[in-house]
Amino acid sequence: MRPILFQIGNIGVPAFFFTIMIATLAATFYGYWLAKREGADPVVLLDFGIIAIICSVLGARFFHIVIENPSYYLENPVRVFYFWQGGFVSIGAFVFAIAGVLIYMKVRRIDAFRYLDIVSAAVPLAIFFVRLGCLCAGCCYGKPTDFFIHLIFTNKGSAAGYYHPGVALHATQIYFMLNAVVMGAILLIVYKYRRFKGQVFSAFLMYYGVSRFLLEFLRGDEDRGIFFGGFLSTGQIAMMVSFLTGLIIYIVKSREQHSPTW
Repeated sequence: MRPILFQIGNIGVPAFFFTIMIATLAATFYGYWLAKREGADPVVLLDFGIIAIICSVLGARFFHIVIENPSYYLENPVRVFYFWQGGFVSIGAFVFAIAGVLIYMKVRRIDAFRYLDIVSAAVPLAIFFVRLGCLCAGCCYGKPTDFFIHLIFTNKGSAAGYYHPGVALHATQIYFMLNAVVMGAILLIVYKYRRFKGQVFSAFLMYYGVSRFLLEFLRGDEDRGIFFGGFLSTGQIAMMVSFLTGLIIYIVKSREQHSPTW
């Protein structure tokens, strides 16, 4: 566990911030390879990568400030720019990155669902590295448990180590990483045998929506936003929207019954 990955002078680079960069680059170059193989424009995937990097950092930071600890930043607004002190939320990166890519495709008049299928096949790679960052940073930790698979944090520089030092916690970061591997395998199968544009994208939204919704019940970091008497988190509400969106897209696109031009 290493919340600060390395130092540049007097500034420490947070592990989560760094792994967002790695996640975006890995997914971008994998998507670039898929686009070339399918005869799509690989430059579009590079543009997606640049947009996703910027939007992911802004979104992850925005959700942390607005949802997790707004009073801390209201006391001294300049703290908003202290990114080296940590404070990023993965769901914010996810939402802002998708929004940024969708706006780009709208402006460029790109065949959205063709490229969203390619992006969706590559996204699990990004999620894997983002969750590796969570593991390094000690954020997104689980509830106390006696389950034989668990993590114990002792570094009080992390949220898990600060609130639950020396306590066995559900290994939610590892669960999310394993889930990304399974999701990646499933989406590659869907990608290989897809019948219509948007099928991979809709499958991603539905699978991620259900799997993350369930895994969130094992998380113990309540500052991520708890609603309805502590029953649902911000992430779970977002995942409900994700699943319903994916289901609607799947139904609509499958009914079009047009053979895609790849």
